[in-house]
Parts: sequence; structure tokens; C-alpha cells
Amino acid sequence: MKRLILKTYKAIPIIAIAILSVHIHAETAIASNQAFGENTPEFLQGMNTTQPWKTWIVAPVLTHHFDRQAVIDDDLNERNPGIGVERSNGLWHWMLGAYRNSIRQNSVYAQLGWTPLQWQFSESGNLSLGAAAGLLTGYQNTEKGYPVVPAGGFLASLETPYHFGMNLFIVPSVKAFQVEGFVALQIKAHF
Repeated sequence: MKRLILKTYKAIPIIAIAILSVHIHAETAIASNQAFGENTPEFLQGMNTTQPWKTWIVAPVLTHHFDRQAVIDDDLNERNPGIGVERSNGLWHWMLGAYRNSIRQNSVYAQLGWTPLQWQFSESGNLSLGAAAGLLTGYQNTEKGYPVVPAGGFLASLETPYHFGMNLFIVPSVKAFQVEGFVALQIKAHF
């Protein structure tokens, strides 16, 4: 178990360097009005809005499970270090990253968020509400033991003109799939 934890924490800097290099490359190579610059597929062109796409570096800050007894009984981890990258125009959010999950396993996620409820408070700042869904790894120790599972929940995203933002994920409990509901806070920075 200790080896797994050490390997996890050794892998996080490597993932961080990879994400930062993608971020640096993305900022120089991707047009701000398209999700993925000239490489944006035709079927994704409908995601473009008047808001420019920004690349954010994302880090988990806090996870809080609703069922406090499950935290004790199942020894759930609420400190989930990790790092990710998000490409967002305030309405659409492409998210990719890795973190240490609640059952102390390494998880990698790929999600798409859609936040149609918008409150624009400045030219480049907004608060948006919606949902996110995608795929997630790292839950093989559960009863069913699938290597990749679907993931989703409600998403609130705050993007400020000061190169700082936050994401709040709310995932309801789904006992049939052994999902303990939680709230997770991420901070994000745009350079």
C-alpha cells in the first residue's frame, strides 16, 4: 500500500509537467475563438460563442461527502490532490486531469461540462451553472470493479477577469452504483 501511495505522489509532478506543457503549447497555437484552434472538428464548431476559449490549470481543494457516517465506515478520503487542465468559453468546459480519489486510488478523468445558465458580471468574467459528464478510472476496488466508469453531476463555474476561477461539482448519492454523494471544489488559474 505504501508503495502505491509513493508511486502516486511521484506521478503527480509528471502529470503536472505534461499538463503545463500542453497549456503553454495551447496558448500559443490555439485561436481564442475556437475550442481547439484550426484542429477543431466541424461538428464542434457549434460550441463556439462570442466568449473566447481559455485554458485553465485546475487543482482540487476540498471534497465533502454528504453521508458523514460513510466517511467513517468506508474510510473515505476527502483530501484528493491532483491536477487538471480545462478548456472553457464559459458555456462549454472540456476537462482532463488526474487525482487521488476517495478510496485512495489514482483516478484519471475526461469530462465535458455544459453550463447554459449564465450570469455575466464583467466583459471576461461570469458565473455559470449546468452539468458535467464523462469517464473516470480508479474505482476497480469497488464490488463491480469496472476499470472505467461514467461520471457526472451538477457544475457551477466561476471565471473571473483576474486569471482566477473555481469549479464546484455536486454529485448526488446513487446507492445502486455505490456512489457516495459529495461536493468538490476546484480552483483554477488562467495565464
